[in-house]
Amino acid sequence: MKHLLTLLFVLSVLGISAQESGPIVTDRPTQSAASNVVPKGSALIEYGFIHESVGDVTNITFANFLARVGLLDGLEFRITQNYLQVKDDASDFDVSGLSPITLGTKVHLIEERGAIPQVSIIGQVTFANGNEAFKPSQSIPEVRLSFSNSLTESLSLGYNIGMTFPEESTQTLYTLVLGYSFAPGWTVFAEPYGFFYDGESDQRFNTGLIYLCSDKVQFDISGGFGLSDISPDSFIGFGAAIGF
Repeated sequence: MKHLLTLLFVLSVLGISAQESGPIVTDRPTQSAASNVVPKGSALIEYGFIHESVGDVTNITFANFLARVGLLDGLEFRITQNYLQVKDDASDFDVSGLSPITLGTKVHLIEERGAIPQVSIIGQVTFANGNEAFKPSQSIPEVRLSFSNSLTESLSLGYNIGMTFPEESTQTLYTLVLGYSFAPGWTVFAEPYGFFYDGESDQRFNTGLIYLCSDKVQFDISGGFGLSDISPDSFIGFGAAIGF
């Protein structure tokens, strides 16, 4: 984890170019984190609700909260925390509470040039706190690379690769999202994504609609389903984001 934090600090000191001011670009509701970085001196608050079904178990995220603050050109600070509920109808199990806090940064690395994508790196740590039912046994570092390409004026491609490092085993992830802007402010997206850990493959599909009603305000709705035996049966969510 120390090596990861050192790398992010060095990249930020290099003064790599940042996202210019303009309409907000959020990390929600896709699983693909955007390659854009919040401009220096600006902030972005993202919030969402998620309902997920896994057999008799229901996972509800009442508050999926992400705050992003532009600290330097090309560097944003990130803080994430959720309010969760897990219910099992078969056993009458029901627990709710705060998730662990996740702190991190996103650093802009490369501007898009032709076929070369825009690239950013996210480094963050999920701490061993929050409700006893949800907190890990130790802090969990994560590193993720985020890429994006503007295919046409209305079609965009985003993709992530990443790794988390829990105590038991390393987990890898990928995302691939295709977005189509069909009217001013309106975007529809389709996104396969997945996780690999302990010899298991958790594959899912996500789709939804995003409405940017102004340069600083966005609303969204999304839903999807699992593609593998260990995946959720289905999930649906909605949310909003506001820039400052």
